Amino acid sequence: MRRSVVALMMIFILLWTAGCSVKSSELTMEDKRKPVRVLTVQEEKRSIDLEYTGIVGVEELKKLAFKSGGKIKKLFVKPGDKIEVGQALIQLDTTDLEYAISGARGQMDAAKAQYDKAITGAAPEELRQIEANVKKAQDSYNFAKDNYEKLQVLLQEGAISQNDLDKVKLEFDIRESDLKTAKEIEKQAKNGARVEDKTAAKGQWGQAQADYNYKMSLLKDATIESDSSGYVVDVLYEEGELIASGYPVLVIRNDNQIVKVGLSSKDFEKVTIGAKAKIRTDGRILEGEVTNIGQTPDSQTRTYPIEIALTEKTLPLGSVVKINLIIGEESGVWIPITAIMANGEDYAYVIKDEKASRRKITLGAINGNYVKVQGIENNDQVVIEGMQRLKDQDQISIQK
Repeated sequence: MRRSVVALMMIFILLWTAGCSVKSSELTMEDKRKPVRVLTVQEEKRSIDLEYTGIVGVEELKKLAFKSGGKIKKLFVKPGDKIEVGQALIQLDTTDLEYAISGARGQMDAAKAQYDKAITGAAPEELRQIEANVKKAQDSYNFAKDNYEKLQVLLQEGAISQNDLDKVKLEFDIRESDLKTAKEIEKQAKNGARVEDKTAAKGQWGQAQADYNYKMSLLKDATIESDSSGYVVDVLYEEGELIASGYPVLVIRNDNQIVKVGLSSKDFEKVTIGAKAKIRTDGRILEGEVTNIGQTPDSQTRTYPIEIALTEKTLPLGSVVKINLIIGEESGVWIPITAIMANGEDYAYVIKDEKASRRKITLGAINGNYVKVQGIENNDQVVIEGMQRLKDQDQISIQK
């Protein structure tokens, strides 16, 4: 009986020892599995972009000047002020100019009156005065003629000298000339001026008009107004200072922002006007569009200058930003760049039957932190964390 009990105890101990051994083996195998995180990849379309660094600037910077010189009367703005379209910025003293305009207006009105007179003839009251002048000139002529004829008789009789007759003849000639002039004026007054006189009068009126309009334009331009919304960058003169025509007095910029980038020669042909761009700064992503591409490279950097217009106007001028220039789209399998390993060749780990399978890959286009690859299939599980500790066919444990 005792032997039976001992035998049963021995069998129990052997079974218990075997069970513990199996559990220990299972735990050992479980311990050998390497933890990883995976990404199930899908074929998809992604944009192809070029990565660059750019500097935020302004679309337009302008220097403003007066057409005519003078003394600055009033400054309406100071550096840093925001300005709107049509806002007055700076004004000249126009006292002397207003006097000149008054004189020019008088000359223009006088020239217009002469032209009207040449076209329509004299007014009734003027015509009456002209006719009176003709009668007066005729009476003077008749008197001088009668006196001259009488003295001719006296000369023949020896009553006067030739010198006395010459004096009377001179007076007679003067009165004859006055009569002709008066009659010519009367003729013009009744019939209108000659064609050439009308042309001359019209030309004088046009010249007077041009002078008046020019001075009026100077008066208008004596106040510089903003032609766009933006900001005042600098004010170069103070109130009361004299300035010559054409010299800059203000520097302004519009409020449209751009990013300036130097494009390498290998990428020059890839970028076109209208290409979209993403601008990354301080955790934000802004949209942009290429609006200008320089055709001549910079002499020092040998890069081609391009400008990207921003949809927002909130970035500090001069700040450095990261840019992704989008130049097209491609379909394929894309994996994170950080999942790629290299040891003489590029490869990544793909999970199959709970094992890490090393897969040779060929790299293609880049999109941000992802790269298009060949060698990995649709729906493959790619190791994206923990691959540094893996070897081909290692047992793995997928972590979430």
